[in-house]
Amino acid sequence: MDMTDTGSGDAMNLPGNTRHFDDSVRFITALAKAIDQYGGHSHDTDKTVQHVIQVLGLKGEILAVPNTMILALWQDDMHHQTIHIATTRGTNYDMARLGKVRDIVADVECGRVSPAGGFVRLNEIERAPALYGNYKKALAFFLAGVGFGVILGISWLDVLIGGVLGLMAFGVELLADRSGRVVNNTPELTISLIIACIAGLTGVMLPGIHPLVVTVCALTIYIPGFGLTLAPREIIHGDTLSGILYFTNALFVSVKLLLGTFLGLGIAHYLFPVAVSEPLTGINPLFIWIFIPLLLISNGILFGVSPDRLWLVIVCGLVVWAGVTLGNTFGFWQGAFVGAILLALTARIAARRFSIPLSTVLLPVVLMLVPGFMFVQALYMFNANQIVPGINATFQVVAIIAAIICGIFIGDILGSWKGIKKNGTTE
Repeated sequence: MDMTDTGSGDAMNLPGNTRHFDDSVRFITALAKAIDQYGGHSHDTDKTVQHVIQVLGLKGEILAVPNTMILALWQDDMHHQTIHIATTRGTNYDMARLGKVRDIVADVECGRVSPAGGFVRLNEIERAPALYGNYKKALAFFLAGVGFGVILGISWLDVLIGGVLGLMAFGVELLADRSGRVVNNTPELTISLIIACIAGLTGVMLPGIHPLVVTVCALTIYIPGFGLTLAPREIIHGDTLSGILYFTNALFVSVKLLLGTFLGLGIAHYLFPVAVSEPLTGINPLFIWIFIPLLLISNGILFGVSPDRLWLVIVCGLVVWAGVTLGNTFGFWQGAFVGAILLALTARIAARRFSIPLSTVLLPVVLMLVPGFMFVQALYMFNANQIVPGINATFQVVAIIAAIICGIFIGDILGSWKGIKKNGTTE
């Protein structure tokens, strides 16, 4: 969430009394934890908190990595120095809450709200009920499975089953949250294993469907596409440790999803052997344009985008998909590259024009760029013992991911040229 620019803004001329220092420390530590919890960007957390420290007339250093922050704060001449370590269990992406945190930062910086008042408002945001309940989240899982299935180009029966399995994945997730510590520590492995096993058994009862593909559709929301693209961005901005941790976490999530999928399908096929499904053949592009808004709405719900901003996600997503479609006419990776550039640009424009966090658009839309079709084709080739074509398809997947990373980086640079406002803040 690009909220402030640490290189701008004058410090507030506030008295250096103990009460002001203590209130500022409470606000700053709560702010750092809130940004990390709702937005999950170590670089942006560092930049925003550094600026707030400066504005409040304090000095400090911050080390922000995923789920952990170390804050050292003091006044002039090292008086009242304090060190605070904050940890969070995991990022719970919530763009609506992140936007409210952004508003609090702006109010504190302008002096409309004191640090003590800002601390109270941050606690109110944390205690507020979730914007979307379980019923809407369940609908979002169904729409995500259906929308991603249409993009993959599978049959309408596969699309429907992918959506139903997505709904079941949400149910398994709820049960995992209430289960013991072992299951709760490996939710992706547990969920993917159960869903893949159900998909394999469904393939026995309904010959002709693609168990592997419908499993991918059901698990699409767990694919760490944003983590894989966020990691290089952190490294480029100089936060090497954060980038490595983001990439490692995303890699392990991917491995757990793959392992659970293959174990689940293996168990189902061992119990009830079935014929290997035919490769995917594609779908009429017209239907993709119809179903993309459903996928974007589902992603918006799951990332906590407020209802009055969902239209922004849809518009930006359609622009990105237009770029992907155009780029694909030139080669297998050009579509992802053009789409990523447009994503970074449209996210910057939307954030600047409507005063929202950058992630409001970036998070829900980036999942559209995941090379799902090519990835599934690679899995099919390996499953059919076509090793050389499978390796070639895997290299194409890697090339697409690299194109997405480069495209987002280029788009971020282009969008940043006009990203600085007169008052020294950015989107």
